[in-house]
Amino acid sequence: MSSNNNANPLAVFVPWLHMHQPPIWVGQGSDARLIGNLEKMLNGEPNSEESWNAQWFAQAYKNPARYVKNLKSEGLNPRIMVDYSGVLLEELAKLSSNGQFDRLHVDGETMGDVISLWREVLSEHSEAVEFAGTAYSHCYFPATPERDHEAQILEWRRVFADLFGTEALSNVRGFWLPEMGMTGEPSEALRLIRLLKKCGYEWIILPHAALEYPSDWSTPEVENRVHWLVVESGGETERILCVVRDTDMGIRQQSGQNTDGCIQDIRYRGNTLKQSEIPPLVVPTSDGENGNVMMFEYFKNSFAPLFRQSNNWSDIAFLTVSQYIDRYVAHNPATEVRLKSTGGSWIGGHQSWNEGDLRQGVLKAVERLSQVCAARRDSTNSSLSPEQERALLLCETSCFVYWGSDFWASQANQCLAWAEGLIAETVYQ
Repeated sequence: MSSNNNANPLAVFVPWLHMHQPPIWVGQGSDARLIGNLEKMLNGEPNSEESWNAQWFAQAYKNPARYVKNLKSEGLNPRIMVDYSGVLLEELAKLSSNGQFDRLHVDGETMGDVISLWREVLSEHSEAVEFAGTAYSHCYFPATPERDHEAQILEWRRVFADLFGTEALSNVRGFWLPEMGMTGEPSEALRLIRLLKKCGYEWIILPHAALEYPSDWSTPEVENRVHWLVVESGGETERILCVVRDTDMGIRQQSGQNTDGCIQDIRYRGNTLKQSEIPPLVVPTSDGENGNVMMFEYFKNSFAPLFRQSNNWSDIAFLTVSQYIDRYVAHNPATEVRLKSTGGSWIGGHQSWNEGDLRQGVLKAVERLSQVCAARRDSTNSSLSPEQERALLLCETSCFVYWGSDFWASQANQCLAWAEGLIAETVYQ
């Protein structure tokens, strides 16, 4: 019997891959244009490191759909979670439709239409892969003007539905905060949870670093259970189901843990929580493209063997997060967690998105632009076009502040100047 159908497993496992490429400016003066970073890399100097890396990045964005399809054709039952930023989905659609992927050959295979492949997998093998929603431009929520959070969430949903259809969108039940960045300020957190629920999301995934919980809990008791995240502010309470990233396994996933080591870790977590009424849920998350492991080794040496050798670990079940919730949690988890006053991210704190003069300069300029856009929306004689709204959201891309470098600050300033021109308002004094 397939381990996917194990009614009483020791533990349930699902890997999760996060995918994003930022927009980037190329060209000078009147020839300057905003494209996706993957396209920029693919168009780099022939035989350069940049163009060589780009082809493998492109393959990484195709791999989840490609491997799910191949494993299903072998009669197996793969499971995987993914999230792709909206700007990356748009870029993959552009490169799939303009012929560039048809001319790209990676590892002896034509890249082809990645979006059509994903559309096929989501239609024919919807049980095998689950997308989580996220922000359109991969904005870092704790550093993004709160008035724009809803637009970021809804624009991603629009892009996803346009590419894959409303039925596929109806299967998107969980939410990935970019960089897993969560505020700890109670009123802001309450409004964010309320907004996510309003937009149709039933659960979120958060890092251990953002959470408060009873001091006597072991790490598996925190990371391998689904909890209620409870947020209270001003006499109001909001709660949403909370999945927690398995921190150590996420690091090992990124660094090339082999299948046997992965199973050993899953069994350790299962045995630690053996007295629980339901099996633990083990969700490692990592970037899906960064580094040689994810580009060359992960799917071939780690992911595929999990399912091809599944008879060797019939005590482990493989489900997506929503399947696990439907089967075991039934929206009634016994445990609760709360947010630390500082919140957190998947690298700990928020410093990489808000500390230093360069970052603060960009964030203040984004806030000014956001205020101008809000005033335009509120005006009875004016409004913003979809192009203008999208320009604002692109200015909020997390990469513009994360790296804290002159290059990315200049990218942000160029994007802000472009958006300002579209909106025809002066935001710089």
